[in-house]
Amino acid sequence: MFRTGISDMQLVFFSSDRLEVQRVGLALAAAGIPCKVREGFVARNDFSNLPEAEVWIQKDGDLHRAFMLCVEQSIGFAKRETNSVEVDFWDTAVAA
Repeated sequence: MFRTGISDMQLVFFSSDRLEVQRVGLALAAAGIPCKVREGFVARNDFSNLPEAEVWIQKDGDLHRAFMLCVEQSIGFAKRETNSVEVDFWDTAVAA
């Protein structure tokens, strides 16, 4: 976890996808987990002009609950791919 010099907040999620960052922040707030959404810094080798936004948890004790909420709701780093194609390697037509 990352800690800021000013407070004991912990970074839970970051992304350049602002909608996903908002989704995580709103889900945590709805679950009663105090958090803040902040603008991150632009990486030096980043070709985009938008910095990544970040979701920070305000209480250390809420960190595990926040991660579990993300897993349960498939948001943030726990987001599952919905467009992935499953390949059956035992299907001889595909394997050949």
